[in-house]
Amino acid sequence: MPDQVRHDGLGNRKIKDFQMNRKIFFHPERCMLCHSCILACQMDSLSVSDPQKIPFHKKPPQRIRITFSRGTPWVWKCQHCLSAPCVEACVSGSLTAMEGGTGVIQHPETCVGCGSCLLVCPYGALSYDEDEKRVTKCNLCLEEDRPSCVMACQSGALVFQELNTFTQGKRKRMAGGKGEVHGMG
Repeated sequence: MPDQVRHDGLGNRKIKDFQMNRKIFFHPERCMLCHSCILACQMDSLSVSDPQKIPFHKKPPQRIRITFSRGTPWVWKCQHCLSAPCVEACVSGSLTAMEGGTGVIQHPETCVGCGSCLLVCPYGALSYDEDEKRVTKCNLCLEEDRPSCVMACQSGALVFQELNTFTQGKRKRMAGGKGEVHGMG
């Protein structure tokens, strides 16, 4: 497949067309709590390919984390909201909605570190980078074919696909392959 790359609204970030409608989804029943997704994201954020080369003095930004709710693991990361409160709250324009409302992209070079986006995010998905004095979040690794966290997930707990594909698969699993979803009106 030829590389279909274009620039975002600012003209400085390459976005592959086949990624535009995809999001990261989480299957908690598949998660083995290996934290590979977190390590891969941190390594990507620091541009290192070997965990032993992570600088001791540099704290990687936390763009993804694992929490527990009622004994079930949950991966917390930016949900790339359709109507994103963080974009509305961003005073510097560092957070922008992608074309067609398919995601929220951060341009860290323009972030002033005011934290207004942190206050309004309903998922607590943004974090403040003390070293850089600015906010950081998941940008879906738009320069890559798949996000680093998804590539690192060996159990298939994290998947990168279109919403329709994800929901169709979920309906089939819930219906037991019978073509209808149980408990759905």
